Amino acid sequence: MGLRILLTGGQGFVGQHLKARLRDRLPGHVLLEDPMDIRDRAAVERFVRSEKPDACLHLAAVSSVARAKAESANAWTVNLDGTLILAETFETYAPQASFVFVSTAEIYGASFSSGQPLDESAVIAPVNSYASSKAAADLAIGNLSREGLHGLRLRAFTQAGTGQDEEAVLPFLAAQVARIEAGQQPPTITVGHPGAGFDVTDVRDACDAYINALALPQSLPNGTVLNICSGVTRTIRSMARDLLDVAGISAAIEVDPAIPCPSGLSSMQGNSAAAKEALDWSPRIPWHETLVTVLNDWRCRIRP
Repeated sequence: MGLRILLTGGQGFVGQHLKARLRDRLPGHVLLEDPMDIRDRAAVERFVRSEKPDACLHLAAVSSVARAKAESANAWTVNLDGTLILAETFETYAPQASFVFVSTAEIYGASFSSGQPLDESAVIAPVNSYASSKAAADLAIGNLSREGLHGLRLRAFTQAGTGQDEEAVLPFLAAQVARIEAGQQPPTITVGHPGAGFDVTDVRDACDAYINALALPQSLPNGTVLNICSGVTRTIRSMARDLLDVAGISAAIEVDPAIPCPSGLSSMQGNSAAAKEALDWSPRIPWHETLVTVLNDWRCRIRP
């Protein structure tokens, strides 16, 4: 029988891509999904005791900075309390299973002000509700891992791909380029913070990192932390220009200070050397291919 994997957040942007990659990468795996509320301890315990998973890949979260700000109490309940319930259940009822927690680079927050690519030793200094709730969960998994949970924390930087909403930085730009192409928008891309920088990884590459973590022949030390990133920072302005080049059109870039920066940070860049060594992983999809994929996705979406 194949690896029995409990996936949370499987209906989300990353989850949909992950399921497709799992089918390609781990044939014969058994994917366990349930519409249970991870905040419901009794439901989580029932499911884990019944299904006996070999691993958990925990994606479920209030993952939007804006939504977490607007619904702060819910973000903390899902991101921290739900994660704790899930991890404590695994520690008690599936102690041999691996627990892969997809954390976020947003937890480094103010540490990005150094201007240097951050590795896993960077100080955790979140600057918004989303990052704070995820940081608390990340630290909680670290603590439970010292007590016996086979926890692994993957701190993901910005991801991009098909099916993502316009709140994310690359789709926000690609949607505008597609509308300009189609004559649905004047030839002007409006942005809030053109100099803000993001370390962007194609979501398919990120999913491969998560799958590598599940498929390791030997578990990493409990509580291991790994950055999942490209190591390249691209500004919003440069991403807009790259998309225009792919489309073969010209447009002005106009600044509207009322548009919030997606992360609230001026620049983010990571160092993924540890992930390369531990997971035998590095991003493989060229930036141009990511641009084409995301732009084509939005070309299809805006068709009348």
